[in-house]
Amino acid sequence: MAFSLVQKVSPSMQRITEETFRILVNAGSVRKITLQPAPWNGRERWAVVLKLGMDEATIKSARTEVRTWASLDSLARWLKAQGCGVAELRVV
Repeated sequence: MAFSLVQKVSPSMQRITEETFRILVNAGSVRKITLQPAPWNGRERWAVVLKLGMDEATIKSARTEVRTWASLDSLARWLKAQGCGVAELRVV
């Protein structure tokens, strides 16, 4: 039985839009980007957790609270397009 990433993400964790993420990256406000597994409906997917000062945030999509990607390759391409060069990979 798969569990959602939403269960692993703290309820107090901020959810930000892609546009807000781009603004924060361009402003240099993102201290750390972590890629982590996000099991979803029995399939392995990937999510982004951001360190913003003392707080953490995740990127939300139009349909779900946490945006996920099907592969690390697609996530890496997306991050590069947003202007990100370095990210930490968490394998749990």
